Amino acid sequence: MADSGRQTERAEKAVRHWRSLAELADAPEYRAFLEAEFPREADPGGISRRRWLQLMGASLTLASVGGGCRWEQEEILPMVRRPAHRVPGEPQRFATAMDLRGAALGLLVTSVDGRPIKIEGNPDHPQSRGATDALAQASILQLYDPDRSGKLVQGTAEGESVQTWDKFVEFASGHFGPLRKDGGRAFRVLAETTSSPTLAAMRSRLLEAFPEAKWYEYEPLSRDNERAGTKLAFGKVYRPHYHLDRAKVIVAIDEDLFCDHPAGVQYARAFADGRTVVNGQMNRLYAIECCYTPTGAAADHRLPLRAQDIAVFVAALEREITGGSGSAHGKDGESDVGRFVVALAKDLKARRGETVVAVGPRQPAEVHAAAHRINAALGNIGNGVVYFPEPDADRMPHRQAIAALASEMNAGKVETLLVLGGNPVYNAPADLDFAAALGKVRTTVHLGLYRDETALLADWHLPQAHFLESWGDARSWDGTYSIVQPLIAPLLGGKPAIELLALVLGDEKSSGMELVRATFQRIAGAQNAQTPWRETVHDGLLQGSGWSPEKPAIQGAAPQADRAASLSELVWKQGPLEIVFCGDSSVYDGRFANNAWLQETPDPITKLTWDNAAWISPATAAALGVENETMVRLKLDGRELVMPAYILPGQAAGSVAVGLGYGRSAAGFVGGDARRNIQSIGFDTYRLRPLQAQEFATGLAIEPTGEKYRLATTQDHHAIDTVGLKARAARVGALVRSASLEHYQEHPEFARHAVHHPPLISLFDEPEYPGRRWGMSIDVSKCIGCNACVVACQAENNVPVVGKERVLEGREMHWIRIDRYFVGEPDRAQVDHQVMICQHCENAPCEQVCPVAATVHSSEGLNDMVYNRCVGTRYCSNNCPYKVRRFNFFNYHKNLDRPGGALTKMVYNPDVTVRSRGVMEKCTYCVQRIQEVKIRAKNQRREIRDGEIKTACQQACPSQAIVFGDLSDKSSRVARDHAADRSYGVLAELNTKPRTAYLAKIRNPNPELEDAHHVDDHPAG
Repeated sequence: MADSGRQTERAEKAVRHWRSLAELADAPEYRAFLEAEFPREADPGGISRRRWLQLMGASLTLASVGGGCRWEQEEILPMVRRPAHRVPGEPQRFATAMDLRGAALGLLVTSVDGRPIKIEGNPDHPQSRGATDALAQASILQLYDPDRSGKLVQGTAEGESVQTWDKFVEFASGHFGPLRKDGGRAFRVLAETTSSPTLAAMRSRLLEAFPEAKWYEYEPLSRDNERAGTKLAFGKVYRPHYHLDRAKVIVAIDEDLFCDHPAGVQYARAFADGRTVVNGQMNRLYAIECCYTPTGAAADHRLPLRAQDIAVFVAALEREITGGSGSAHGKDGESDVGRFVVALAKDLKARRGETVVAVGPRQPAEVHAAAHRINAALGNIGNGVVYFPEPDADRMPHRQAIAALASEMNAGKVETLLVLGGNPVYNAPADLDFAAALGKVRTTVHLGLYRDETALLADWHLPQAHFLESWGDARSWDGTYSIVQPLIAPLLGGKPAIELLALVLGDEKSSGMELVRATFQRIAGAQNAQTPWRETVHDGLLQGSGWSPEKPAIQGAAPQADRAASLSELVWKQGPLEIVFCGDSSVYDGRFANNAWLQETPDPITKLTWDNAAWISPATAAALGVENETMVRLKLDGRELVMPAYILPGQAAGSVAVGLGYGRSAAGFVGGDARRNIQSIGFDTYRLRPLQAQEFATGLAIEPTGEKYRLATTQDHHAIDTVGLKARAARVGALVRSASLEHYQEHPEFARHAVHHPPLISLFDEPEYPGRRWGMSIDVSKCIGCNACVVACQAENNVPVVGKERVLEGREMHWIRIDRYFVGEPDRAQVDHQVMICQHCENAPCEQVCPVAATVHSSEGLNDMVYNRCVGTRYCSNNCPYKVRRFNFFNYHKNLDRPGGALTKMVYNPDVTVRSRGVMEKCTYCVQRIQEVKIRAKNQRREIRDGEIKTACQQACPSQAIVFGDLSDKSSRVARDHAADRSYGVLAELNTKPRTAYLAKIRNPNPELEDAHHVDDHPAG
C-alpha cells in the first residue's frame, strides 16, 4: 500500500503529456470521445453488435443461396515475345529522381509488369540514402490520378475544342516561326523552378532563336531571400549547405530543416545520427520560430517569436557572439529572450567550428547575411557550413519576375505567353490580378499536369507528362546530377517541358531521351562512351558530379545596431497582429491539392486533415476572444478572408499563420472543381498575400464571426486512456518516456523503471517460437513526425482514403499513426512524437476475444489477420489497449467502378489484399515483404541477412528511427535495441508482451536554459 501511494504521488508530480487543449482542460467533449470505445458520433446509426452479426449472417446466407458473385470474364493472351529480364509478377526496381523546390531527390521505383507501384529512396544517392518524404511517396498516386490532364484543349471565341498533338504541331509551326522575324519581341515564357540542366540548355537555345524574348521564373514558395543574403554577405550568390553530422550545436532560425528544406531528407538523417548518445555526448538543437514545425518539435530548446521580431533576435545574437556594442545585458539581458540570447551565444562560442546557424527563407536578406557573418565568426564555414556556387546566379528574383511579367501583359507588350507548369492565376500575388492581365495576351499556351485555374484561361492547354513517365534530369541541393527515366509510357499522352520547347523551336522530332543524353554527354564528357550513360541511368546519379564547395569571405561589416529594437520589448501586448504565409505539409503550395493520400495525412503538428486554418496561440486567442473552430474574418490591406481558427499551443503570440495551397476551384475531384460543382477543400489564403509581403505582413485585423466550423483533426482520436482516475494514473505508465541527457546518464534504465508492477505471469501456457521472432524498435529521439512512414504504409498496403466526413467521425484508416503530445504550458509547450502501430503482442488481447479466430499468431510470432474469416464484431478493437485496429465501415473502393477507376486501380500493390467492407485491418509488419525475402533467400540457399527485410515505414523514414528484424538473432540490430537501457514496451505492464520496443526520448538541454525553457520529464521510478 505504501508503495502504491508513492507511485500515485510520483505520477501526480510527473510532467504530463497532453494531446490537445481539450484534453488538458478535461473538456466534456474530450471525455465523451475517450470514454466511448465507439462513440455515437462515430456510429450515428446506433447499430448494436448483435444486430450487426444478424445482418452479416443474413448476408452470408443470401450469398450462399444465390451462388455468390462472379468475376468479370476477361481473356488474357500471352506475350508473343517476352521483354528481356522480365519475369511476370516479379518486381523490378528502377532509379530515377523527383525534382521539387528546385532540387532533386534520388528515388528507386518498384515496378510490377511494367506498372510502377511504390517509391523508395535511392540508397546510393547522397540526398536520400534510401529514404524519402511524404510528397515523394504520394507522387505515385498523382501518376494514376484520373483527373490529370489527358486532352489538348483549344479555346476560341466560339468555345472549346479537343485537339491532337498533330494539330498543335501545325499551329506551333505557323505561330512560333513568324515570331523569329522580330526576335520574339512580344514572346514571353513563364516557367516554374527546376534544377534540370537539359531545360536550362533548352532555355538558352530558345533565347538564342528569339533574342528579344524574355524568360521568367516564378515559384510561390521561394528561397530568393536566401540567395540575396549570400549576395549581401559575400558579394556573390551562393547556395549554403549544412553538414549537420559535423555539428554539435545546431540553430534553426525560422527554418524547418527537416521537412521544408530541399535537402530535408538528408538533413533529417544527419541530425538523427547525432541523437545517439556517444561517449556521453549528443548534438543540441535550438529552434527560434513563429510557427511550430517538425524541426521545432525535435529541438532541445524552442523559442516562439513573431516573424517580424526574429531580425532583432539575430542582430542581438550577432552582437553577443562578436562582442559588438549593445550586447544583451542590463534590461535586455533580464528578459526571457535576452537570457536565451546570452545562453545560446555562450554555447555556440564554446563549440567553435562545430556549430551551424541556419536561417529560413521567410526571413529577409539582412537576416541571412547576419547568419553568414555569425557562421564566419564561429569558424563554421568549411566545416558545418559549406557554400556552392549558385548555378543560375543571374536569375531575376521570383517576386520581381512575376511583377514584371504582369506589368508587361497589362501594357500590351506580350502577345504570346508560354506557361511551362505552375499555376500563376491561382498563386500569383493577390494585388497583381494575374487573371485580368492574362486576358490581355493574344495567345497563351499552358503546359500542365492538370487543367487548373491557369489552363482554363489559356488559348491552348497541353497535358504534361508526369516525371515517372518522361525522360529528364535534375540536380540535387549539392549539385549531384541525376537522370530521370520513365517507368511507364505516358498514360494520358502528355509531354515533358523539354519536348515542348523542342517543338516550339521546330525540332519536334527530338525525343526527351535524346535531349537528356546530349546534356549528359556535355556534363560527363562521355560523347563516345556507352557505358557511363547506362551506368548513370542504372544508378540514378552520376558519381562525383556534386559541386565543389568554395570558401567565400565576408565582405563588409555588420550594420550598426538599432537600439530602438529592444529584446525586452519582443513581447506581444495586444498590438497589431502579423500574418505568416506558410507552405502546407500536405498540399505544399497547392500543386498536390488533388492527392487524397496527402489530404488525409494529419499535419505533423496540428493533426489537421482536409483543411487549412488560421493558427493562433492560446494567449492571442484569449485576448481576441477567439475560440477553437470559430470562423474569423482576416483583414489585410483592404482584402478579406473568412476561415476557421485553430488554437495551437506553441504558436508565437501576436502571430497568425495560414497555410497556402487550399481553396482550389480547378484542382479535381478531390481538391475541388467548380466546373463539376465539387466544393473546394479549405480556404484560398493566396487572396490575402500581397506582392511586397510574400512571407509575412503586419497590420492584420481579426474579427470573430460567431459561426462554427468543424475541423477534421485526429489529435484526440484513438486516445489511450491513461489520464483518468488517480489510481489508473498510478497503475498505467507513461506512454512517451523522456528525460534529459544528464538524468539519463545518472539513471540509464529510467525508462524501464518508469512503471512498477509484479511479475508478469500468464494464466495459460504461452506459445514458444523456436525459429524466427520478428520484432521492431522505434527510437523516439530520432522521430521527427514527418509522416513519411504514414504515406509509405498507405502506398504499400493499399490503405483506403475515407474522406473528411469519416475522419470527423474518427474512422480514418491509417495503419500507422504518429501521436503528437504536448508537454508543459500551452504557450511554451514542447512536442513529443510517438509512432503507434500494431504491437504484435505475444500475449495479444485481440486474439483472446475474436469469436471466429480471424486474428491469430503465426509460427514466427506475427499477429496476423485472416480477412475472409472476419465478421466485423469489433471485439478485437475494443480489447486492444493501443487502439491500432481499423474497421471498414464502408466500401471505400466502390469509386473504382466509376469513370477513371481503371487508371486508379493501377496504384494498388498486387502483393497485398484489397480489404472489403465489414472487416478489421491493421499493421502486418509488411508480411508480404517478409515472405519475398524469405523466398529469395531460400532460392539462393542462404540465411536472411540482418536488415535485409525492411518494412515500408522503416524504409521511408528519413531519420532511420524504425528498425525491423529477427529478435532470435541476438546480434541483430533490433535485438540490440530491445536489450538497450532506453528500451521499453508501451503498456507492457498489461502483460501483452509487445514485439515493438520504444527507445525513450533523450533531450540535451542547455543547463543555463533548462529551468526557463526546457520541460524535463523524469518519469516516476
